[in-house]
Amino acid sequence: MLFRGLILRKLILTVVACSAAVPAMPAYGQVAASTELANKVVPVEVFGQFPMVERPLISPDGTMIATKIRSGGVQVLALVPLAAGGKPRIIARDDEVEKDKIGVRRVVAWQWIDANNLLIHLASRDFEGGDWFENTRVAAYNVKTAKLTPLGWDHAGILGGNVLWKTVPGDPKPRILLERHNNTAKSYDEMFQPEVIDVDVNTGNYTTVVRPNIVVDSWEADGAGVVRLGSSMDRDSGKLRILYRASANEGFRTIMLERVDMHTTPVLPSYILAGSNKAYALSNNEGYRALYEYDLATMKPGKKVFGVTGYDLDGVSLTPDGTAIQSYQYTTQRSHTRFVDPRLNEIQAVLEKSFGADNVAINSADAKREKIVFTVSALGQAPTVFVFDTETGNTTRLAYFNDTLKNAKLNPVKVIRYQASDGKSIEAILTTPRHRTGKGLPLIVLPHGGPWARDDADWDAYQWAQALAESGYVVIQPNYRGSTGYGKEFGKAVDGNWGLRMQDDLNDAVTWLARDGMIDPKRVCMAGWSYGGYAASRAAQRDGDKYRCAISGAGVHDLPAMVAYDKGYLGAYGAKQGLGAAGDLKAVSPSLHAADYSAPILIVHGAKDQRVPVAQSRNLVSRLRAAGKKEGKDFVYIEQPLNTHNLLREEDRIQFLREAEKFLATHNPAYVPGDTDKPLAH
Repeated sequence: MLFRGLILRKLILTVVACSAAVPAMPAYGQVAASTELANKVVPVEVFGQFPMVERPLISPDGTMIATKIRSGGVQVLALVPLAAGGKPRIIARDDEVEKDKIGVRRVVAWQWIDANNLLIHLASRDFEGGDWFENTRVAAYNVKTAKLTPLGWDHAGILGGNVLWKTVPGDPKPRILLERHNNTAKSYDEMFQPEVIDVDVNTGNYTTVVRPNIVVDSWEADGAGVVRLGSSMDRDSGKLRILYRASANEGFRTIMLERVDMHTTPVLPSYILAGSNKAYALSNNEGYRALYEYDLATMKPGKKVFGVTGYDLDGVSLTPDGTAIQSYQYTTQRSHTRFVDPRLNEIQAVLEKSFGADNVAINSADAKREKIVFTVSALGQAPTVFVFDTETGNTTRLAYFNDTLKNAKLNPVKVIRYQASDGKSIEAILTTPRHRTGKGLPLIVLPHGGPWARDDADWDAYQWAQALAESGYVVIQPNYRGSTGYGKEFGKAVDGNWGLRMQDDLNDAVTWLARDGMIDPKRVCMAGWSYGGYAASRAAQRDGDKYRCAISGAGVHDLPAMVAYDKGYLGAYGAKQGLGAAGDLKAVSPSLHAADYSAPILIVHGAKDQRVPVAQSRNLVSRLRAAGKKEGKDFVYIEQPLNTHNLLREEDRIQFLREAEKFLATHNPAYVPGDTDKPLAH
């Protein structure tokens, strides 16, 4: 196949109307970054916008792309034809959230099954039997007929949208294996144990291939579409049970029944290939999660296939026919995909030669690997989505992530390591304000949520670090102890350290940055969402002498109350392994020590938050008032009536950034008399 130098030609397609031509690029040259914003300050509202495109997936025949697009401040699922002059076709919308409506159905994922059928995954948040549930469903959209066919919706319970396997594109009878709860089960217990059905995508007709098993919470299929594994975790004892069978003609047998802690990934067959008895296991049994060969005959692991020094392997993808490994995904300082597929590996090399190593992410490819959808983004640069035609060597821009930012290089981003006060090395993302060059700058410590998560240097979909840096702040995002991706032992450090050593890691970042005078340690605030919101609340309560203010979004403030809530959400063992392992829960619960709050705090919470109930923030506010704290001076409370834990509405994202900007201007202004840099006009 001929690979020519990448040449940009006239734009044939954008998600929004645009007739401007893309500048030409010499062979293997860089695309010039937009300079329109070089001497301007981008308003925070721009950073709060949804991306113009999200998860673009090209059809197997390479004629169109399925993607969520931003339209009128909301996201809609659309089909975008690649032919010149084609217009996007909206095929699904997230339901409007109404105040008098409890549930809201939204599009959460999509995948092509063949050139004519797109699977659409839906979720709705509903209140049943005294608890909140996330109901899931899947439907098939036929491109030719524009017909939307529900798949397995009748008699479906809470779980009804987990696709275990699908036929290879080109199969004359497209089918999927769908895991779901059946609300007509013979017993109450069986209603919450999943079955597996084989569904005809064109008609919606199905047959049951695996009935519910009282000891199985989830099923897994091999690459040929045979259900081979079943698993469950006892919610109270923590015992993990694994069932296995070698073929569809055999019964399931237990191959594992033992308790595992939340930091250990057992060595079990994670990927079973089609057309063979070969499998692979994803495990951290040697400290870092890596991929191993797995012998299904002996049920034992073999040699290590792939691992990354100092970091965990995120996951693996199989080829469309399920016969081999296609790629490995992992995150070091940035996210990476290493292709085993020689065709995709060659394409990745060509693209990186033109756009720079680590700057290219292949999003999807057609069946022949002739048309490639990829994203380009250097550090601190707003991403752009392109389509590469390997036959002609042409590259066309599909869309910018943000039409205001275009592909501008904004606030510089780099990865640093600093030494915590006990000597531990902590990796962190540092974003510095592009409009400032002076010393003694104000700082925002921005810890991630989870805490079982991590930040990397890639463009963040929420863009909070960029928004804050644009306003004149240095922003640091520490991957404090307990963050994922750094091996089992680093993850275990979360146990007993909530609000203590984990909090010290955040404080130590301030000390480290102040050493060379970059930041002023007396001009520091902490902000975060979820666990980050907890950390900000804890900072205001425990370390008010170190912070001028704190911003807590969807934060946990009362750990014993949260554990009680989680027992219904996760089970007794899940709650114990999670927040229950935090240590002395009362001692590290900020709201139980409301009188100790000595830094002003902005509290933001969504009334429809399922993961962290809004009662956490409401109760904190009540206790602050009871302790004599003054609203408007010591604390500000913003309750967003339609917001969930995941900020699913653009209005809520923008409001959060606006309120944070206003709060910071009052308690830790970006510019003060004596600063050598002067603020630019918006």
